[in-house]
Amino acid sequence: MSLVHQILWSFAAAVWGLLMEMSPYLLLGFLMAGMLHAFIPSSLIARYMGGESIWSVIRGALVGVPLPLCSCGVLPVAASARQAGAGKGPTLAFLISTPVTGIDSILATAGVLGIVFTIARVIASFVMGIAAGVASIFFPGPAAPPLPAGDCACDSCERPEGGAGGAASPGGGKLKRALLYGFSELPETLVNSMAVGLLVGGVIAALVPERAITGYAGSSVVNILIAVLIGIPLYVCATGSIPIAAAMMMKGFSPGAALAFLIAGPATNAIAIATVRKILGTRHLVIYLITIFVGAIAFAFLFDLIPFSFAMSAAMHNHQMAHHSIFYHVSAYLLIFILGMAKVKTWVHQRKFKEAQKMAGEKQILLKVPDMTCSHCERAISEKLKTLDAVKAVSVDLKNKKVAVETAGAVDPKKILDTVKALGYSPELIEP
Repeated sequence: MSLVHQILWSFAAAVWGLLMEMSPYLLLGFLMAGMLHAFIPSSLIARYMGGESIWSVIRGALVGVPLPLCSCGVLPVAASARQAGAGKGPTLAFLISTPVTGIDSILATAGVLGIVFTIARVIASFVMGIAAGVASIFFPGPAAPPLPAGDCACDSCERPEGGAGGAASPGGGKLKRALLYGFSELPETLVNSMAVGLLVGGVIAALVPERAITGYAGSSVVNILIAVLIGIPLYVCATGSIPIAAAMMMKGFSPGAALAFLIAGPATNAIAIATVRKILGTRHLVIYLITIFVGAIAFAFLFDLIPFSFAMSAAMHNHQMAHHSIFYHVSAYLLIFILGMAKVKTWVHQRKFKEAQKMAGEKQILLKVPDMTCSHCERAISEKLKTLDAVKAVSVDLKNKKVAVETAGAVDPKKILDTVKALGYSPELIEP
């Protein structure tokens, strides 16, 4: 077998092994995430995040830990909470604790990296959220009123019963909503980030020599800093970061460095940074970035002090090399099917958008939304615009970040722009 064939085989084997390790736990996580989404109204988030007390900050961090939202999907929810009167401190705690974890990524982390890693990740997420929120209370900056009420992006505003079935059949409607969200909408959000995570993990496993990081990057201090500096600008969700962290450990990164990447990668990206500044202000953005940077490094150092932490790499490597039962294979195929259907759904949306563009210009308003990056954004914008009286239909092209709004008659484009801006985005009008 040639060198190229060996590399390709190693890459494919690594990707498939990581996928099998994650799939059973991720499928269970999808189900539990759907149940949380359907049975816990989003309006409760704002209710428990009111005020500027330490207790409200703790509640904001606590609410954020299990929610399956990425660093982009959390933004419209946080904007909605601010509109409903949530304090800046609790909102900041929520913005940090939510994307680092989530019930789906918690279970996937346990399956791939083990329970100790999972506990460390949850604790880090919770403590960092509280630290940022408390810092916000002690360094509040100029007083600012909450965002205008009445522009909530959450499902509960349009469906008070919390499910698709309405008041007539709340139980069945909520269950249907849970399954739809868990196995359709959430995978649509994760599919690109998961693909990137698996591919990057496979490349690291196939191309980076064994123990290379230990040999060339020096101590754990250096590779912790490397992991944080890679993770902060990289857009990867909490679940998509897992295969990358696993591959990093297999190639010599310390467990603390892998934990630092699991924290810094999901918590930050350029869009999140811009939106945090928009809804909370520059001072809170500085607190947000400092907390993530310092917190990721601090927890990484603490994690490496655990006596048995460095034994995790070898144990995980042996586990990855072990043969998996038919259960893992079936779970992996099922996960591929679900993610594939999510991708097909995205393509269908793009096709509908192209058809919508053929409508008469006088009854259509086209928008460019540069900071719309995932299906959470797509759903929030689409559902909010559909609540306007003059709007007949909304089509979204997520790939090209465009929104087509079909209207029943003459509508002031400013009203459309203001509605999207109230969700925390920066829409631009595209002239016909």
